[in-house]
Amino acid sequence: MTVIRIPKRQWGKAMLAMTAIAPIRVIAKDPLVEVMPAHLELLAAQGIAYEVIPPSERNTKRRHAASN
Repeated sequence: MTVIRIPKRQWGKAMLAMTAIAPIRVIAKDPLVEVMPAHLELLAAQGIAYEVIPPSERNTKRRHAASN
């Protein structure tokens, strides 16, 4: 999946547009969002800026369930 960062000033408009197509997943407080290619096409068509985040810059830490 592709991970992008959307500027805060365009966040609301982008979220409404993207969730109309398909679910998205916010993966960091930055906010980093996992999207599908259709989401990228929609953002480009609507003139909403975004930055593609390469795998090397993503937070690779995974949460693990606590053992009881």
